[in-house]
Amino acid sequence: MKISLKQPTAKVTEVFLSLQGEGVYAGEPQIFVRFHGCNMRCAFCDTFADNSPEDVSPGSVMDKVLNLNKDKKVGTVSITGGEPLLHSSFLNILLSRLKGRGYKVHLDTNGTLPDKLKEVIDLVDVVAMDIKLPSSTRDKGFWEEHREFLETAKPKRAFVKIVITAETTGDDINKAVDLIESIDKHIPLILQPVSKDGDFDKIAENANLIGWQKGALKKLKDVRIIPQLHKIRGIR
Repeated sequence: MKISLKQPTAKVTEVFLSLQGEGVYAGEPQIFVRFHGCNMRCAFCDTFADNSPEDVSPGSVMDKVLNLNKDKKVGTVSITGGEPLLHSSFLNILLSRLKGRGYKVHLDTNGTLPDKLKEVIDLVDVVAMDIKLPSSTRDKGFWEEHREFLETAKPKRAFVKIVITAETTGDDINKAVDLIESIDKHIPLILQPVSKDGDFDKIAENANLIGWQKGALKKLKDVRIIPQLHKIRGIR
């Protein structure tokens, strides 16, 4: 009987070198591996794509990473999407190879798939987790999934991002802050005002952002307002 050694494949939209534009590590040069597809449809999403890229292997992605970093000056690979955890079997192979080459792995995720995170968490260094507020996404809430996800991510260098729009409610913000505090008040929280993109123009007021930051700082140790820097500067 033959044993199949066929590796999983995944749809990867692009592999490129740029600056991290969001969160605690904004401004850091990173290599990005962007996966196609997501289990959510947030109103403000900027990564919708009608075309479906070809399936690729972990080896082909690794080759692109190494080719982009021939001078070995970039030490972090950001795994993003879409939602990369939809491809956890693929990630197990890719992340193992990245770690074997000495790369730090930065996982950018919507924080709704805790079981998938558990499959790869040992291979991840930084977890950049979204809390998806129903008032912002116009989707259902994922409060229990977010709680389990953050509990799993906590031992790593984890931080939380919350996208803020003109439709975001204080009740949702408070619920997210309470969730983080119940796990670890030292986990950084990034309030990320949405950028105007296409037809989406529901931009949050600065006064609301500052007020929510002040309120959150009564319960959490590190709360920052950081917009999407790559969009402000027009960087890929």
